[in-house]
Amino acid sequence: MPKVAIEGRGEGGAAKLLHVLTQPLCAWRGPARWLALTVVVLLGVGVALAVVLSIAPLSAVFHAPDSFHYLKLAAGHTVMQPFASRQLGARVAALLGRLPGGDLHAGFLAEATLSLVFALAATVWLALQTLAPRWMLAALVLVASWPLLVQYLVLPDLWYAALLAALLVLLERELWLAAALIMLPLMLSRESASLTLVCFILAGWARWPQPRRWLYAAVAVASAVVGTLIVSRLNAGSQPNVEHLPEVIYVFAKVPWNFLRNVLGIIPWSDANPELCRVPVWSTPLHLGPVHAVGICGFSWLQQLAAVDNTLRLFGVLPLMAAVLWWRHRHWQGRSVLLRFALLYGGVSFLLAPVLGAGFGHLMQYAWPLFLVAVPRLLDEFTQPSLTTQQAAASVGVLAVHLALPWILLVPGLGQRIALGLLLWAVGYWLLQSWLGGTPQQSQKRANSPELARG
Repeated sequence: MPKVAIEGRGEGGAAKLLHVLTQPLCAWRGPARWLALTVVVLLGVGVALAVVLSIAPLSAVFHAPDSFHYLKLAAGHTVMQPFASRQLGARVAALLGRLPGGDLHAGFLAEATLSLVFALAATVWLALQTLAPRWMLAALVLVASWPLLVQYLVLPDLWYAALLAALLVLLERELWLAAALIMLPLMLSRESASLTLVCFILAGWARWPQPRRWLYAAVAVASAVVGTLIVSRLNAGSQPNVEHLPEVIYVFAKVPWNFLRNVLGIIPWSDANPELCRVPVWSTPLHLGPVHAVGICGFSWLQQLAAVDNTLRLFGVLPLMAAVLWWRHRHWQGRSVLLRFALLYGGVSFLLAPVLGAGFGHLMQYAWPLFLVAVPRLLDEFTQPSLTTQQAAASVGVLAVHLALPWILLVPGLGQRIALGLLLWAVGYWLLQSWLGGTPQQSQKRANSPELARG
């Protein structure tokens, strides 16, 4: 059983606490592991609910932006694209709402509760297989992204997170065929499952047994195609998107539109979508369906500043840890399919967030496997049989910085929030370097344990 010794530690309470907090998660066995999982999941659910209730009554979740589309979908009404393509979560909520004493709102609440508990439990369970320190459990469940998911629980994001968590568990257990089959419910839930499919095949191709890799890829693609056909049948007769463009053109037009606004700071305009301004400072004719002109409203860096703010807060110091750990191990060749998928899917989701829509904070959450699954497993790639007292203190200090970051939301002024967040990240980076020390080496656990080398 792996243990971490702290060199030169005394017998005081602080030294004992450092020793307990920096022990590897995989050292917990049997009932202790299940007890830790239960306590931490309950903590995560309780804190997420408390944060949401501190902002507004729980009934407010049914009035969150875009929620009415999914409420209508669950009630059996037609809705516009792309919401009509996200069928499964709304239909499951409608089914739960038909249970005795239930209604549509109760169905969404039940689905959200089950999804949150499962997603948290899967995240914690995956971390418990690693050499990450015990304080990592608090870092994984006490991030601002979980309350934000609850705040938008009518949207399919929390439901999709639970399905994605199931995929991650199947990858950890190396149940490749079952993982390929789960592309069907994923595609029924969100059209973005096509990215999940691509990342699944890319992550697994070099690691799957050669005679069967074509089978796993074919089953995954077939499952996604079947899901797409079912969705097309279910949303037949749905209303067109707000611009009344063909769906393919609408999806591809979103990318340059959002790139201009969220990356370059150029506020775009079209006569079919004049929400950002009524009179553009520049325009040019363009005949594309109902769109007859496009132009520019002006320039603004507000979206970029909001993106920085969300990056600093939503996942605490975990994005910084992901960047540092990946960079130190960028040439590592022995990663599992699970870790390869979490890095690829999470990284691409994070990079694509600015071009997918205006709500960067909301879209950034799709990258959660990078921060909540990959980070503990990247820590597996360090050999640290012993820590100095200074290293142990720096390790716990990283947790302190992580827990402080969500609170910067209380600071008035976007510029002041970003400045404080960058300062905390700088402190976190210094503590992280103090903790990790010199050049990383292969984990002794991986080298000696074929069973754990999979993770």
